[in-house]
Amino acid sequence: MKLVIDGYNKSVHKKDNQIVIHEKDEIIDSVKASTVNDITIIGKGYVTFDALNLMAENNIKLIAINPRGQLTYTLESPNWRNVKLKKEQYKLSENRKGLEISKKLIKSKMKNQKATLITLNKNKQLKRVFNHRLKIDECITQLENLNLRGDNENIRMKIMGLEGKASNEYWHGVKYFVLKEIEFTARTKKPTDLLNSMLNYGYAILASEITKSILANGLDPYCGFLHFDMEGRTSLTFDLIEPFRQQIVDKTVLGLINRKQVTMDDIDKRNNTIKLEARKIIVEKILAKIYSSITYNDETVSYFDLIQKQSENLVQVLLDDEKFEGFYLRW
Repeated sequence: MKLVIDGYNKSVHKKDNQIVIHEKDEIIDSVKASTVNDITIIGKGYVTFDALNLMAENNIKLIAINPRGQLTYTLESPNWRNVKLKKEQYKLSENRKGLEISKKLIKSKMKNQKATLITLNKNKQLKRVFNHRLKIDECITQLENLNLRGDNENIRMKIMGLEGKASNEYWHGVKYFVLKEIEFTARTKKPTDLLNSMLNYGYAILASEITKSILANGLDPYCGFLHFDMEGRTSLTFDLIEPFRQQIVDKTVLGLINRKQVTMDDIDKRNNTIKLEARKIIVEKILAKIYSSITYNDETVSYFDLIQKQSENLVQVLLDDEKFEGFYLRW
């Protein structure tokens, strides 16, 4: 079970073997700790020491997201397993294997961007969007032909450069399917419009699920191989999230805007954050998408199954020298 605690004046307590949620002085929910896998906190409140100990005893991960949709911290019980796995992971940013995985992840992302544009343009058949798709194809070809021999940092920057070019074409294409009143012009991590604010929030929710799968497989979320290490940033999360952004978050957020389930009235213009009620809608829809069933490689699975398999695949690459396969869903 996944618990999402949003809003203000909430607190998490322990009673016997139960996780108890309070709003001010009133109990609003109570569940057995043994049935909870992780808790995501969105908003302001506090967690008691007793509750933290109960979470540790039951290996419950605690994840916090701030109003801007940023993953602020994760807490988990100590895990000293898989020393060999972590040692191999720490080598990734310094060897060719890390570059090969980076290349496959970004290629999968580009293919999902292209597939998303095809889906969005299915009815309108806009030639301008078709041209953006062709530019993404060019980036895919350049990435496929990229020689991985040489200076690792230089090659990593080339991969990131091609990713940036493809993303620029993708968002220029997406722009044609966004209501004009939203005033979306380009993708930015410092939003001034509704779509960018919603995307940031949706990506943070997805990032919490990616981080959960990373931790469950004994990997270190702070050690990436494509994104540079930064103090306090879960770099591996930002590596593994790339192929899942389009199918899970982008399509969901665009649907909410175009069906006017979230409108301009739902953004706080003082700081460009999403208001609480709209955040609840976004959380509900993103999580529903993550745990919905799809057909992939002739199997019925959820997106979270695929997220989990990607982390498992990375473990197999590190320990058993297997090949890494990026996630790509055809339109």
